[in-house]
Amino acid sequence: MRRHLAVLPTGPAIDQVEQWRRRWDPVMARLVPAHVTVTYPEETVDEELLLRRARRRLGTVPPFRLRLGAVVAEDGGGGGVFVAVEDVDGGWADLRRRLLAEPMTPLDVPAHLTVVHPRTSARGPECLAALAGRRLAAEVRIREVRYTETTADAFTLLRRFPLGTGAAGR
Repeated sequence: MRRHLAVLPTGPAIDQVEQWRRRWDPVMARLVPAHVTVTYPEETVDEELLLRRARRRLGTVPPFRLRLGAVVAEDGGGGGVFVAVEDVDGGWADLRRRLLAEPMTPLDVPAHLTVVHPRTSARGPECLAALAGRRLAAEVRIREVRYTETTADAFTLLRRFPLGTGAAGR
């Protein structure tokens, strides 16, 4: 079981990412929607503290934009294939700062959308060869963070945290 705080963007560019995921990593695509993780289980040393912070702080964070970019990979695709994500307004980084202050242990993981995960597909190198040079160049607006749980056979939404009503972009 893995619990994350994540944003689940929508729109035509995400539809394209989902098509790629269904082709190259159908197990993950069937189980978990495309998302950008805000907090990973490995960073969370106190789940209750994380959720208290989310309840108290996320309503004060304005909606923000993420820009989807190039298809990138780790280890020639063997470590996964991703769509790079730019934090246009700094909102994703702000969420991480607010939620992962001590005693949490933030990892140095850039914002990304996973196309192929090495736990669920060995087709990363093949995917990278097919998608090399592709770039989505689209923006998505983020208005909520979701607390989710993933098991071997289920993806469950545990809680929604709407972002504040401040103007998108800063």
